[in-house]
Amino acid sequence: MAKNDMPDDLLVDAKQAIQRSDWPEAHDLLTQLLAQRPSGVVRFFLARVQHEQGKPDEALGMLAPFLEKNPDHAGGHLLQGRIFLALDDLDAAEAAVLRAIELNPELTPATRLLDQIRQERVMIQARQFIAVVDADYLAARDTGPSEALIAAAQGLADLPPGPNWNNDTEQAKIAYFHFAPDLKQALRNYDPHLIDVSTRFDYITWPKRIQDHVRGKSVIDVGCGFGGYGMGFLVAGAVDYAGLDPVMKLDSTRAKNKRTRTWSDMGVTPREVADALPAIRLFECIAEDMPVEETFDTVALHNVTEHLIQLDLVFSGLVKLCKPDTRVIYLHHNFFCWNGHHFAPNQPHQLDLDNPKHLEVYDWRHIDLHAAGLPDDHYFTTHLNQIRLDEIRAITEKYFDIEVWDEIPSSQATLERLTPEILDRVRQSVPDLTERELKTNVVFCIARPKALAEG
Repeated sequence: MAKNDMPDDLLVDAKQAIQRSDWPEAHDLLTQLLAQRPSGVVRFFLARVQHEQGKPDEALGMLAPFLEKNPDHAGGHLLQGRIFLALDDLDAAEAAVLRAIELNPELTPATRLLDQIRQERVMIQARQFIAVVDADYLAARDTGPSEALIAAAQGLADLPPGPNWNNDTEQAKIAYFHFAPDLKQALRNYDPHLIDVSTRFDYITWPKRIQDHVRGKSVIDVGCGFGGYGMGFLVAGAVDYAGLDPVMKLDSTRAKNKRTRTWSDMGVTPREVADALPAIRLFECIAEDMPVEETFDTVALHNVTEHLIQLDLVFSGLVKLCKPDTRVIYLHHNFFCWNGHHFAPNQPHQLDLDNPKHLEVYDWRHIDLHAAGLPDDHYFTTHLNQIRLDEIRAITEKYFDIEVWDEIPSSQATLERLTPEILDRVRQSVPDLTERELKTNVVFCIARPKALAEG
């Protein structure tokens, strides 16, 4: 082999193994290359593989000679930053990443890694405060918060929550105090188990999405199910939360895990939550039968409107819950979209053509099924109102002025399944059905009471 020759085939194979995240194969190929000729680029790639294999010390040693010969290699400094982060050396990690950004300001992964390092610094502080709060919050309900507990809560309130606070329990705890309108009330309503469940079961994402209308507001959640969003709204900064549902099971620990789309045990009943936390109230009734006369800053309905058989009547009842400046916010799951049936499959990649239940509803066949006529006790008849998009908008405008109306389409993979043949088939069942109605997955709406515009 000539002095400057590189076994290109091995290097190409190693790069392909890296792209597949096949770290053992990549390591084997790169080790062979390194033995034949200790090239700088081989050291760089092998250091990356060692890092991915959880061997940061080896990776750091492998990378050092490469950076000595290539001190202006931005990617090398970025990799070094990742390795130092894995070794919990935040100062060295930040210095390496800053050098990478200095060499290449357009290196987006370096900017993201710098944010991650700085967030980890926040989390180191936060974990100390969280340990104090989690240890003392329960006793403080009887004796009142100690100075140390208040200081820890204030420490959390002063920290910025990371961008992932709807998915990460520690970040959610920071967010809970950071967004809290009143620190002592936040301590009184703090429940680490409920924050953990809300994070794992994905009951913080919706409150986070509408946080502009949640933080510092009183919220009523109409059609709340088991009240799962209660703590999520508190994490997002609500002053208090009221959950309203006539079929709420107050004494069941069974809860829907929105991440896995399965039912699980959340370890506490809705009644126990409401009894323990003054900021969460739950009402097993409809709006007209609420035991208190009260109005709210925000009225929220998350994937509820498609289930309301008497939607006009329910919306008329919402008016009594509103102040002049209240916002009514709902997310409506459109019956006529690909997964509007609420059964499996939810997405095309879940489709099993050997499953008879899938065959009944996939590719908009649930529309044909409904149009053909169903028993009175069928789920489509008892639980889904099959309301058209223009109909729900008209009912909304009857009682409210719409500020935001966003028709959000299904995924691209779903829309690609809407062939002319399927469109013709569906229109044999519902002749005036539009492509817009078949493509719109959900509607996001924000509205205000009519009285506000008339006043």
